[in-house]
Amino acid sequence: MARPKRSEDSVQLSSSEWQIMRICWELGRTTVREILRQDLKTRNRDYRTILTFASRIAKKGYLNVELVGNTNYYTPAISLEDGLQIEIDRFLTDVVGSDPDRLEMVQRALETRRRASGPKRLKSS
Repeated sequence: MARPKRSEDSVQLSSSEWQIMRICWELGRTTVREILRQDLKTRNRDYRTILTFASRIAKKGYLNVELVGNTNYYTPAISLEDGLQIEIDRFLTDVVGSDPDRLEMVQRALETRRRASGPKRLKSS
């Protein structure tokens, strides 16, 4: 599994940074303007805010940046699956720990979430 580069900043992403990462995973190679366009569907943030988030996420190693002319193109440095696994591992280590009662709480929460989301649909070929 690819891991983000470690820097002086924590590699843990904030909730807002995760929202931007989900957009980047959805779009693939993208610009701040394209991220903003997607973000505005659910949030009311401006261009500079998205630029700041993208820069921080890149510094944390989750996004690659390529300058073409005057435009920065952002590409996810890790897959969605790897990003989720990193966050799940962090949550289990830092928050849940190894207490069996806490692990059972996580299991119940997952079961509740799974039931609420309905049956998983298979993609047709």
